[in-house]
Amino acid sequence: MEKYDVIVLGAGIVGLSSAYYLKRQSRDLNILVIDKYSTYAQGNTSKAAAGFRDLFSSEPNFKLAKSSIFFYDHVQNELKFNLDMKYVGYMYLLDDETRTKYEKIIEGLEKKTKTKRLSRDEIKDTFPFINLDPDDVSRQVMKLKPISEAFVGLNCGIFEPDLISNYYFNELEKMGVDFKFSTKIEKLNLEPVNKLEYPGEPFVWQEKRISSISDRADSYRADNFVIATDVWSPMLFDPLGIDTFTKPKKRQIFQIKGENVEKALFTDKKFNEEGILPFTIMPYGVYIRPSIKEKAFRVAVSDDIGRSFTIEDDPYPEENFYAYNIRPVLLSYFPTLENSKLFSSWAGEYSISTRDDQPYIFKIMNIIFAGVTSGSGVMKGDAIGRIVSSLYLNKDYTTLYDGSSLKTDTFGYINRNVPYEEFVL
Repeated sequence: MEKYDVIVLGAGIVGLSSAYYLKRQSRDLNILVIDKYSTYAQGNTSKAAAGFRDLFSSEPNFKLAKSSIFFYDHVQNELKFNLDMKYVGYMYLLDDETRTKYEKIIEGLEKKTKTKRLSRDEIKDTFPFINLDPDDVSRQVMKLKPISEAFVGLNCGIFEPDLISNYYFNELEKMGVDFKFSTKIEKLNLEPVNKLEYPGEPFVWQEKRISSISDRADSYRADNFVIATDVWSPMLFDPLGIDTFTKPKKRQIFQIKGENVEKALFTDKKFNEEGILPFTIMPYGVYIRPSIKEKAFRVAVSDDIGRSFTIEDDPYPEENFYAYNIRPVLLSYFPTLENSKLFSSWAGEYSISTRDDQPYIFKIMNIIFAGVTSGSGVMKGDAIGRIVSSLYLNKDYTTLYDGSSLKTDTFGYINRNVPYEEFVL
């Protein structure tokens, strides 16, 4: 049984980025990446809404997103590796109550990233098909309110997670990193650092480590392990009594097409370089994500109360959820989409950080855990990989791609120093 310097478990965006920076920082490392799927980025990375934003209230969270966006821009525009990355913007349609709630956060974001505000008249002029005044039934039944303003993040947009993953994978192959797919790891094997060969080891007073990880047939040995298994992490860590602060929730995305979809998608006025509707967020968190190649919209919402913390290996989309939860809000503000047709859908799972809606990245024994990204793993993946590498090298600070830095243990659980993320989609 070959022994590796590092085994990275999970070949989604966080696992790939972690392996990439570990290998770049220490070229002599012998690294193996293991995943249960038949190839990389087939779990929740492939089921993402595929948007990116740097609109976060928490400064550490903002740094993760902003620096990762800058790196992806570098990959596409300087390294000429297409990520289908387009700065179409994120547009929040705000009623008076929501605008008041987020005013201080918005003012803070205006000072550190590119944003703009649109008045009601400007929204009507630029996007005449958006209905800013829901009808009486929508107001009474769904408690929807008139839109008073739009807040737009300009350093935001859409990209394709499979292309980002492809970049890291290609680079890792060039650097000689090994991959093993279709391998479902079920156990982290705990043992004492110094064995006494007594039954019942490891004892309470013994220093412990993970010696290997196992599937049903084989074990894989390494000196160190990076666990980036997203919502499946508790299955590995709970038997050891280690909390990953991870809760799973199903998220569903529905694609709609139609003549009026195309009219709303491709706007007459050049609001952005693509001339398309921005990624648009409505009340209750219902959102539209433009899908240019398909001439379609992806629509979804992150539902909370009523959606259980349940893990599913192959979650399925519920058509009734679209019909009764998303579509009524969508049509209240986009009545032009009345005759649009649902033509595809899929479901994945968010790994929810229930404490503060921000990632956990920490080292315990010879394991580094990286996850709980609350639905924003792709847009923060590059920065998270850099932090993992710094943890491995015992660096106190991590320098991110844009030149900013943060303490490497910022997202740990012992010296955790992050405020609650208040600007959540």
